[in-house]
Formats: sequence, C-alpha cells, structure tokens
Amino acid sequence: MKVQKPCPVLATRRRLGSVEVSSGPAGYLIVEANGGLNQQRSAICNAVAVAGILNAVLVIPSFGYNSVWKDPSEFRDIYDEDHFIATLEGYVKVVKELPDELISKYDHNITNIPQLRVEAWAPAKHYLGEVYPVLQEHGVIRIAPFANRLAMNVPSHIQLLRCITNYRALRFAAPITTLAQKLVNRMIVRSSMTGGKYVSVHLRFEEDMVAFSCCLYDGGDAEKSEMHSIREKGWKGKFKRKDLDFVAGRNRIDGKCPLTPLEVGMMLRGMGFGSNTSIYLASGKIYKGEQHLAPLSKMFPLLYTKESLATSDELAPFQGYSSRLAALDYTVCLFSEVFVTTHGGNFPHFLMGHRRFLFNGHAKTIRPDKRILVGLLENMTISWKDFKDDMEAMLLESDRKGMMIPRVRKFNRKNSIYTFPLPECDCLQSHDSSRVINHTLNVLDPQLEPTRGRVPVSD
Repeated sequence: MKVQKPCPVLATRRRLGSVEVSSGPAGYLIVEANGGLNQQRSAICNAVAVAGILNAVLVIPSFGYNSVWKDPSEFRDIYDEDHFIATLEGYVKVVKELPDELISKYDHNITNIPQLRVEAWAPAKHYLGEVYPVLQEHGVIRIAPFANRLAMNVPSHIQLLRCITNYRALRFAAPITTLAQKLVNRMIVRSSMTGGKYVSVHLRFEEDMVAFSCCLYDGGDAEKSEMHSIREKGWKGKFKRKDLDFVAGRNRIDGKCPLTPLEVGMMLRGMGFGSNTSIYLASGKIYKGEQHLAPLSKMFPLLYTKESLATSDELAPFQGYSSRLAALDYTVCLFSEVFVTTHGGNFPHFLMGHRRFLFNGHAKTIRPDKRILVGLLENMTISWKDFKDDMEAMLLESDRKGMMIPRVRKFNRKNSIYTFPLPECDCLQSHDSSRVINHTLNVLDPQLEPTRGRVPVSD
C-alpha cells in the first residue's frame, strides 16, 4: 500500500454538492441507535458523519430497546460519554441533551420534534438537499429509524469522522474496561504454553440464533416444537411453519446454519490447532450448553469464557445487559492472536475491521467456507487425513482472502469502512501498536506491555 497522507482537515466552511454550509451550527440532530452492540456502534459512527454533513450539533444518541436483545442500557452505560464528546471536539460538537429553551418549545417531549424518515444508504447529497433545509427551518430534527441510513461512499472528510468515532471516540465505559482488562490478563496467563497467545472464537449458537436460522439439529420433534415457540414469541408472524423443514435443509447446504460447538472443534483440529491451544469462546448463552459444549471441551481442554474467567461477583453488574457482556467478549477477541468467526453479523465485521486497524492490516482471522465445511462434515466416508487436508486448504484460502485489500477508489467505496478501514483510517494510526491499543480502549495496564509486545502479527 502507498504511504497514507495526513488526515484531511475539516474546514469551517465547505461546499458539498450545491448547498453552502454555514460556519455556525445549523441546528441539533437527534438519532436513535437500534439493535445490538455493534449495530448501535454503526449508527453512532454514521450519526457523527451525518452531523458533519449537516454542520449540526449531535445530541448523544439514545438506544432503542430491542425485544430480542432486551438490554435497557443507555449510551453512558456502554461508552465513556465525556471521552466521546472531548475526542470529537473540533470535528463535530456533541451535547448530552438539548438546551432547555429549545426542548421547551416541544413541551419537553422529544416525540414532538419533527421526525424525518431517510432512505437506507442515503448519499450525502440527499442530506444536504432534503434534510438540511428542514434542520435550518426548525433548528432541530429527529431521524428514525437510523440503521444504515448513510452510504458507505462519502467525501473523505466525512469518512474521516467515521474513523475518528469508531477508533478514537468510542471507548468503553470504565466498568467494562476494568473487567475486560482482567479477562485479557487472565487469558494471557492461561496461555503460557503458547507464549501468551490465544485463539478467540465467536460462536453463534444461542437459542434465539438457532431459532431464527430455521435450522434443524439433533433434537427431533421436541426441538422443532421448542424452536417454533421461540420464533413465535420473538418474531410473531415472520415465519410460516409450513415448509420449514425444506428451508432448514436448504439453509444447511447453503452454509447459513450456525455451526455447533462440535463442528467448530472438528474444524479447528482439522486445521492443525492442537489440544494445548488456549481458546476464548465469545458467545451468549449456548443452546443446551452443557450438552453441546462437552465435545468441544474434550477437544480443547483450555477452553475459556467470560463466565469461567470472571468471578460471579465480577459478572453480577453485567447480568441482564447483553450489550455490556458483548463488549467484554469484543475486547478479549480484539487482542487475541487469531480470531475465528463462525457466522455473519455486525460483531465479526466490526471486530475484523478493528483488528485490521490496530495491526495495520496484519490481523489473523479465520473465516471458514461453510458450504464446503458442511459437505465435508456430512460425508460419512471421508478419512480424517482427507478431512485435515481439506481443512488446511480452507485455512490457506482464508488467509489468502484475509490479506486481500479491496480496491478503494475516490468517492467509489462499496465495501464497509467498518470491516475494511484501510486506507482511509490509516492516517489515524501511529504505527505504535502499544500506544494505539492504550489510547483506543484503555485496556492494558503497564505490566502487560512487554507481554503484548510478544504477541506477533502475521507477516
């Protein structure tokens, strides 16, 4: 890659498209971030970018309550609010709430504020042409819903706002970073046989994920009935019971079913990971956990989770808050030697991007080809040697794809900036990984600096 130029500087006056943006704030922007931890993270980054486009003051985003995630956490419960505001100072002004004189015009009720619906993946010119005039007229607007409401392809100084927000401004709140630091420490200590290096695996085999996938496992009619009840409770009317068996078979062949812990274990052993490999399992509550985790634990005795690394007293303040628990998993995975993703979603996509950013593109990630993997796992005549050969070939292909950097042309980005942050975000990188890590998440204490330095990155 070419050496990245210094970060572009945001001008106080600029012209985007045909609309002149004045030097003074045009008004206040309110958004609601929905979904789980990383869908909310995406919305926050996009909200800062949109505030930059509109020259608006951003009100700290609120988090919508999701019937699946069931987490009532607010922004300050997940992220360091003061750090967020201070880091963005000079780029986008952020406030914790609307001024009293403004909210009083709307009877102190945010729902009375003009609400705009913006098309998904809207370009910058849409905000300037359609949203900016309304903001000027009313002095405050509310955009809902706000998931994926800004195109990936935006001007460079707006893209920079996404980078600064994601990798500098969004730092987890103190209770999260304190426990996360302990978990990282403990994983390094328990990985002494491998020089403090450990593998993290993101396993999506929670009850709701198994139900949502419409896949069938080995539970027979009882499992079918149980999963149907969960689907009706969480997504009433979304799934039709008829033809679900066909859908399950099709999803399995297409590699769309969550991998079981047993399948993940066989894949990793086939790829050459020995029984002395330390593994951190990032997951929610595993569906029938005792039953399904038993074979994985036998293959990898050094298997750890946040529940096994932390004491019950340490985890007590996090229980019932899925996003805070996910933040712990995110951090431990971030500093692993190898990250293994077994299913899609925002968590692995953001994590892969964050690891690429921290280690200048050199971060080891395993993304198995699940279509091929399923075919091999269901082949009852394949020998272990042949299975290993195929798994090693899959690992090489995963490495090859992991080293590929999407071609990014000016104003023509199609890939996610959150999964592939380079080259645009590289101007923020100091090329001093220990300083970057401390600044970004404030996770590692001085005692771990030498240990962290021994954790290599791929060449």
